[in-house]
Amino acid sequence: MAMGTALWRDYAYMLGLAVSVLERPDPEPHWSLVLSELARGLHASAVSLSEVHHTKRTGRVVAWKCADEVSQEYLDSLTVRHVRLGNPLVEHYATTGDRTPRSATQIRGERPWLRSESHSLARGTFGAHMLGIPLPAPVGAARGFVLHHVRDDFTEEELAYARRVQPLLVSIDAHYRARAQWCEAAARVPAGAAGSGPVRTAPAPAAAPAPAPAPAPRAERAAEQGITPRQFAVLTLLAKALPATAIAHRLHISPRTAHKHIESLYRRLGTCDRLSTVMRAQSLGLLPPPSMDC
Repeated sequence: MAMGTALWRDYAYMLGLAVSVLERPDPEPHWSLVLSELARGLHASAVSLSEVHHTKRTGRVVAWKCADEVSQEYLDSLTVRHVRLGNPLVEHYATTGDRTPRSATQIRGERPWLRSESHSLARGTFGAHMLGIPLPAPVGAARGFVLHHVRDDFTEEELAYARRVQPLLVSIDAHYRARAQWCEAAARVPAGAAGSGPVRTAPAPAAAPAPAPAPAPRAERAAEQGITPRQFAVLTLLAKALPATAIAHRLHISPRTAHKHIESLYRRLGTCDRLSTVMRAQSLGLLPPPSMDC
């Protein structure tokens, strides 16, 4: 079912918010605006970003938005209770590999869901009806957004909206994860390592040779060159010979923004075209060496 005019407008709001998030240099995730807009667009009484491990029966809430004042400990314990009671969203997304937004009623069936203990738990907390918008997660785990309705179930139009905004949410989540990895790598770079010239010292006394250090991760090397996580993602796609429009589509950014990132890479690496940029990045260990396969 197609989205109505109102939900198309809500989608435009979410799209603008996603672009804003992807362009912000903030080191910490800012989920509050995303969750608020998601709750508004889907008329939800509460929304959370949760991650659970089905086989280990564990789970936690990464971020949430609800009218009630609740603690992290309460939400984490509530998530674990849903896991142990066999919540259909958890079981479905952790065991099937399906990534389609679905309601608990769709997965379990209306009568079995309404008679389940997990439904009773949901009814007594944030809302009797639940909707999942999954994000990529390892096998046996589930990660994504969980939304609640107090009275009525989610409509077909709302499900269409959830499917429409899902790629935006996946991109935001991937952006925050990549930035966290990059920040961890940058934190391991010794102070003054980037841009420092050679230091000449007197020869040291002969000693047993020390073992060669392990090669630095590519993200760490990129940080040394002043390359941001988004620029590093663009560089990786440049190495696959993707044009700017394809890079923009893959990263859910505008072609103009993709061109800006490419120009920034030229300045960072002292190059003037794509081929020399990729070759320079390979020589610095930012990209894998070229394949020798014929």
